[in-house]
Amino acid sequence: MAAFLRNSGAPTGAAPGAQPGSSPTEEQARPGLEPAAWASHGRSVLSAVATSAAGLVLIQFVVLVVWGADTGSSAGPQDASRIGADLWLLAHGATVRLPGGPVDLLPLGLALLPILAATTAGHRAATTGLERLPPERGLRPRGLGLRPARPPRVETSPPWGAVVRDVALVAGTQTILVLVIALIVSAPAARPDIFSVLVGALSFSLTGAAIGVLSGYGALRSAWRSLPDSVRVPVAAALAAFTSMIAVSAFGVALVLAATLPEIAATDRELEAGVVGGVGLAAIQLAILPNLVLWALAYTLGPGFGTGSGFVRPDEVHVALLPDLPVFAALPPGPLPQGGWLVLAVVPVIAGTMLALSVRRGTPGAGHRSRLGRILTAAGVSGLLMMFAAASSAGRIGSGSVRFGPTAWSVGLAAAAELTVVAVLVSCVAELAARRAGQPFEVGSVRTASLKRRLQSSSSWAERAPRRHS
Repeated sequence: MAAFLRNSGAPTGAAPGAQPGSSPTEEQARPGLEPAAWASHGRSVLSAVATSAAGLVLIQFVVLVVWGADTGSSAGPQDASRIGADLWLLAHGATVRLPGGPVDLLPLGLALLPILAATTAGHRAATTGLERLPPERGLRPRGLGLRPARPPRVETSPPWGAVVRDVALVAGTQTILVLVIALIVSAPAARPDIFSVLVGALSFSLTGAAIGVLSGYGALRSAWRSLPDSVRVPVAAALAAFTSMIAVSAFGVALVLAATLPEIAATDRELEAGVVGGVGLAAIQLAILPNLVLWALAYTLGPGFGTGSGFVRPDEVHVALLPDLPVFAALPPGPLPQGGWLVLAVVPVIAGTMLALSVRRGTPGAGHRSRLGRILTAAGVSGLLMMFAAASSAGRIGSGSVRFGPTAWSVGLAAAAELTVVAVLVSCVAELAARRAGQPFEVGSVRTASLKRRLQSSSSWAERAPRRHS
């Protein structure tokens, strides 16, 4: 009997009714495919809900702590909870309609919460999706320890179908959650605009989910490398110029805040907010600090920014009624003195230089006209980025159509024009120096050229030395 089993084609222990050539493992795995897929999608949905709700819980915790410690407050816990939910909706780009007017100023410090939530949920969904891929897509076997080995990053041929599916799953889940919260907290005293809630939540969740999913699948680098040079080089140069403008502006804001610290402290004492109220004021000012950095950048570029019915520009300052925040004591009291424009010119000079050098670094061996074309394209993209950032930092705080912050189109045009002038001048100077030197100028080639001259001078001295002694 044992010999018969060894010589037969059916494997030992095969289930009755199994098809020839199929293993028990495959037969046991087929009925569980749908539950496993459902469990994986369920984990992605729960992760999206949990990460998005974490931001709401954090804001609610801060608001409730401030409310509970304020013994003179007449508001109830429901009012405090609704204020926290309204702040969370504002962080998603929503418009909240109050009896005194609409509020749609996006606190960029809080706006990081929905983006981080979507990025985290997207990365987890992609990590779960990697475990479902077949081994030929690069799935690494599990380790010998208790924790499974992390799936490798796939840098080539990413599963674009799975990427689109996971991004849609995470973005749709978080958008629905934000929409449900907006409908729950809607009241006559504070009514969120549903259209702005839908558009804002979808924009933030799509952006964060796309970054997280592409990072989880290891497709960020491959997606970036798949772009043609005519697109990748100007975009990289525009990002370098934009980030350098933000960095220099943030450094300038830090210097101004340090210089006007006595005025800020005096304004804080006049408010008599107390310890708990001071904590609440500090949290609000930290939330709008990125907005103030972009407002300072608009001031540096020239167009300035609005303060309700007033405005702040380098040539003229007319400050109207502002919110009771001590940080606004750092605003300039009057026009910029003569010679102050030299200090403001540092920002476009540094950013334009970074743009020109980034284009030259990304186009080795290209002609001067080709580089100038890409510099113009990069300056235009930088202007668009600045326009979007300025529009995101501005908004209304009640009182009808009164807005706070810069005008987007004027700031974008000013940034594009100033970066174009500086970058073209830097590129032309570098090209002229390269032609006079008789070799193409590339970033980082100065040290190499100096080393070559030293080697040539040492070799020529070595050749002349025997002749002198002969």
